Amino acid sequence: MIRKTGHWVLMVGVLMAFVSAGVSGEENVSGPIYEGLKEAQKLMGEDRLDDAYDEIDGLREDLEADTIDQAVVLQMLGRVELSRENYPQAIQHLKVSHDTGKLPEQMHQQVGRMLAQLYASEEQYQQALKYARAWLESQEEPKPQQYMFLANLMAQTERYDGAMAMANRAIEASDDPRESWFQLLVASSFQQGDYRQTARDLKRMVRRWPEKPDYWKQLANIYVQLDDRDSGLAVLQLAWKSGVLEEEGSIRSMIQLAINRGIPERGARLLDRALEQGALPTEADYVELLANAWISAREYKDGIDSLERLASLRDSGDPHVRIANLHIERGRWQEAEASLRSAQESELEKPGEAWVLLGIALTEQEDFEGGFEALRKGRAFEDSRERAQRWIQYAQQLQKQHNWKQRNQSEGA
Repeated sequence: MIRKTGHWVLMVGVLMAFVSAGVSGEENVSGPIYEGLKEAQKLMGEDRLDDAYDEIDGLREDLEADTIDQAVVLQMLGRVELSRENYPQAIQHLKVSHDTGKLPEQMHQQVGRMLAQLYASEEQYQQALKYARAWLESQEEPKPQQYMFLANLMAQTERYDGAMAMANRAIEASDDPRESWFQLLVASSFQQGDYRQTARDLKRMVRRWPEKPDYWKQLANIYVQLDDRDSGLAVLQLAWKSGVLEEEGSIRSMIQLAINRGIPERGARLLDRALEQGALPTEADYVELLANAWISAREYKDGIDSLERLASLRDSGDPHVRIANLHIERGRWQEAEASLRSAQESELEKPGEAWVLLGIALTEQEDFEGGFEALRKGRAFEDSRERAQRWIQYAQQLQKQHNWKQRNQSEGA
């Protein structure tokens, strides 16, 4: 933001041309001051900044306040301090010089711009904004970068409406607006909680930089903030189909968004494709998510296939217990029995539950002896004891009914 010494020497030369010609009507820089400034300019050209400072500082003794002499001397002193990177002192001298109102108009504007930049570099944004506004108003056709300088200061001072207005003017005035300008727009509207405007600006960014996944993800998140999850999901899907969305966490978010929106089948198909393409690793957690999505969508065959994969990945019998439950819910007792026997070949988190389910499956197939044996084993585990006991009692009733039917059939024969 702050330029180097060579530029300031050039600007000193411009100033000398002004003061030698006379300024502000009949006001001229006095002879001794003019000569002293010429000597200081020479020393600055030789990069003898300390000597230049001493030369100019010596001119301050007889200066009168609010005169062209004071304005010019302090302006030069400020430039020397700027070159020496003594920014607080540079600000002090340039401010007094500027506020006298005695500098030539062009130089007055330039000093105002310098003050804005210096205050900004010192993180004194309120003061920077004051001088930046005045300087911008003095420009006939401000450049886009000049609008953005003011926009950044406004954002720093939480004047977000103004920051957005200046950023938009910069974008409109530029044939090739910078990415950071749009980022300031998005940040400002977000800070105000104007998520609809944030979404509009992010859509502009997605159109300009479609290859950048962050803007797609941010747009999707904003739609979620607006409780428009369908649009958020559509954005992520489009980014993925376009080959932009490759990050694992973003793909997972897309899938979970689909599932949470009550469209688990779409989430399952997206996840299945991601696993097939290698966009997501074939890990147990993802396969379990896939199984859950298929089951939520009532696609039981695909859900069971996924649970079979999960069992092999985790070397656990618990997925087979879940498969058995699916079969039991649909009255498919033989399939349930087969799944439970497979489950018992591996370690189980709740073995008692598996024994109870096996007892149920066998009892429903009228294998009462095997059913009672399985249920008694289930009763041995604390977490399944009550359920096993209830089923034993129920199975006894079923057995009595079965025996009664058998006797009646044999007597009728």
